[in-house]
Amino acid sequence: SQKNDENGNCSGEGIEFPTTNLYELESRVLTDHWSIPYKREESLGKCLIASTYLARLGLSDSDENCKRFMDRCMPEAFKKLLTSSAVHKWGTEIHEGIYNMLMLLVDLVAERVKQDPIPVGLLSVLTMAFNPDNEYHFKNRMKVCQRNWAEVFGEGNMHAVSPIATFQKEPHGWLVDLVNR
Repeated sequence: SQKNDENGNCSGEGIEFPTTNLYELESRVLTDHWSIPYKREESLGKCLIASTYLARLGLSDSDENCKRFMDRCMPEAFKKLLTSSAVHKWGTEIHEGIYNMLMLLVDLVAERVKQDPIPVGLLSVLTMAFNPDNEYHFKNRMKVCQRNWAEVFGEGNMHAVSPIATFQKEPHGWLVDLVNR
């Protein structure tokens, strides 16, 4: 049985969900004066990575702590990160960290939807993450894509593309990245 490495990556068959990180995350998210860690090596990132790994093994619903994270803590964390008016006060580093957490969320949902039952709660969080009108995407609407998706999917085969600049000046590139991920 191997544990998470220092970056929160899981390996080995018998991994344990990072319960200590879940407890810390709950104490920071489920409060009026919240402060959500946004780096991959911090609690939210570690819990997302561990949940994705457990989902890949088909074990995410059978691990009580993983289920608690996905059902309660994670939705509230993303709700606050995406819809709070505080978004407009945060600096670039925080926004980039949230972008990375959103990519980890997409990875988790992609793994979890491969099994029954359909993860309605996770899909609700994904819906929130894809909402172009939430505070986070409104604040970052001028960002361009971080990746050339035509190289990944082939020209014309992307799931999403930025609007043509002549019609709309807001590329919504980070949202395009999320959909293509």
